[in-house]
Amino acid sequence: MPTVSFPLDYLQRLTQTPPARLEQQAFDYGLEATLQDGMLEVEVTAERPDLLAAEGFTRAINVYNGQPRAVPESLAASGYRVQVAPEVLALRPYIAALTVENVSLGAAGLESLIQFQEKVTQTFGRQRQKIAIGVYDLDQVEGDLHYVARPKAALSFVPLAGAASMSAQQILSEHPSGKLYARTLPESDRVPVLQDSVGQVLSMPPIINAAKIGEVTAATQTLLIDVTGISKKTVLEMANILAHNFLDAGGLVKTVEIQHPDGDYITPTLARQSVAFSAKFLNQTLGSAIAKSDLKKYLDRMDLKVTGTDVIWVPTYRTDIFSDTDIAGDLLVAIGIDNFEAEPTALKFHMGTADTLKQYVLKLSDLAQRMELMEVKSFVLTNPALLERFDYPFIQTDNAKSQLLSAARSTLQAGLLEILSHNISAPKPINIYETGEVIRLNADQTVLETVCWGFASLDAKASFAIAKSYVQTLLKTLQLPYELKQLEAVQYIAGRAAAVLVEGELAGHFGEIHPELLNYFSFPEPVCAGELDCRVLMAASH
Repeated sequence: MPTVSFPLDYLQRLTQTPPARLEQQAFDYGLEATLQDGMLEVEVTAERPDLLAAEGFTRAINVYNGQPRAVPESLAASGYRVQVAPEVLALRPYIAALTVENVSLGAAGLESLIQFQEKVTQTFGRQRQKIAIGVYDLDQVEGDLHYVARPKAALSFVPLAGAASMSAQQILSEHPSGKLYARTLPESDRVPVLQDSVGQVLSMPPIINAAKIGEVTAATQTLLIDVTGISKKTVLEMANILAHNFLDAGGLVKTVEIQHPDGDYITPTLARQSVAFSAKFLNQTLGSAIAKSDLKKYLDRMDLKVTGTDVIWVPTYRTDIFSDTDIAGDLLVAIGIDNFEAEPTALKFHMGTADTLKQYVLKLSDLAQRMELMEVKSFVLTNPALLERFDYPFIQTDNAKSQLLSAARSTLQAGLLEILSHNISAPKPINIYETGEVIRLNADQTVLETVCWGFASLDAKASFAIAKSYVQTLLKTLQLPYELKQLEAVQYIAGRAAAVLVEGELAGHFGEIHPELLNYFSFPEPVCAGELDCRVLMAASH
């Protein structure tokens, strides 16, 4: 969980709650907080980006304590517009913006703003990949804004805290921020740029602001804020959170019109969102017996407004409320764990039933162990370079932390052979099996998730006949009629592999592993392997 440090002198501008009381109430709210050297350190849960701001934290505590919050029903228009060029959509397609007037941050407020900007983009924004925030001096902006794509070689400006002009290419390859965040942009000869009507560069999102106009000080009272990213929903949500933060800091927040190729919109908004709920469900979830008429006094402490219908109205800074399950969690916080009195008669018990596929897989595991195969487990995510040596197309994950674990396995054989390769020196034969999920990409680009049973044998006597004996023994024990057909697959030796058909449907395959794959893993002896689709087998069994 991210940890933020709030200056106590700034917190005291935002709340009447004494510092020692803040520490305790943060705990009551479900947060860990520690007073230390004039700062309040708070650990914030991942689903609450609004609490990464000092204004968001004190807002939650103030509302929890029943202190009134003066927020307008809607925001006035600033008169500013952002025109989004079609060519920028391929680079970083979405932007939101707002203006703030009459704000007096001071040194501590500016420190908290910068901390929020960094913390939220590093965590919630996935290191600026998903979203990034820019803050500018509004008094230096000329006319409407333009969000465009410019050639790297042609674009040049003085970066924030810089002394000389640099080209976009130089910033990406030489500047510390450029080298750190260049990966957030796709490969292209262009970069996204935010500029005003006279061509003055404000920033190159999400890399860096321009000097002067992007330099905000403790004395700056009029601000322009932008949020850019790859997810429209997340960009809009963050603009809403920023609007609430500046309102609670005493600023006058106004909206900006975004003229987008996919349709115009106005940001930010204070209009609450409706979420359906059931008082019966909330009581059954918590084991309580709270009357529907009493829910309002509790949920008001979480800024959730209950109407006479089965709907709760959620403020736009709460991006974590999707269903009444989330509302139940807030209800428990509002009641207070020390004050909660369970009502046993309100609990609802459910009789579960075993998953039929899982039961069938357990049956296959039992049969495999009777054939003296040892069970192993490999990761669902694996190395794409390994999967490329098999016949199944696979899916890679976005923003993977490690290249070695960046692709969803499309076959169990990759993991089985890798495990064998780590045990080459063990006594032979080594006979192993695995059951688990595999994720395959069909020819029409649809995704198929299924469960397979696979085996592998490393031994001087490993052969097509050995692999066939494992498959035949399993299928005959299950009393499933099957048919074998010759198979050509890159992982098997030509003429030494077979496809398995059960009731005319392809159920799997087996064979001797190809010498190229043996060399890849440095196997000193032959290997045979096979794989069967558990769903196909179970369907035939019924």
